[in-house]
Amino acid sequence: MAEEERERLGISPEMSACIQANSDCYTAVSETLNYCLGTDVLADPQHLRLLIDAAEVCQTTQNIMLRSSELSIMLAAVCVEACETLAESCRALDGSDEQLMRCAETCDHTADSCRRLAL
Repeated sequence: MAEEERERLGISPEMSACIQANSDCYTAVSETLNYCLGTDVLADPQHLRLLIDAAEVCQTTQNIMLRSSELSIMLAAVCVEACETLAESCRALDGSDEQLMRCAETCDHTADSCRRLAL
């Protein structure tokens, strides 16, 4: 989306960065969900729920922000919580697994980006 179009829609540079972070996070979390479902060790039901929750929250937050909804700030706060919780779970499950660490780092970045809008 061109910068002029974002301005017309009321999407600030911070919100644009958050939209991109949510898109990246949705992809990383979905890939990690698929990865975890393929292993017996990583298919912990609680962790899988956190993966699904984070993916859905990221996708919804991105969509709400793209519409310049008044709910954007509230969803950004929910996204912070979902991403932070998932990042902790990824690290606790297996701190040496590359896929889980990539997911945790992407979640951390998205939480930071959303936090800038939510506060």
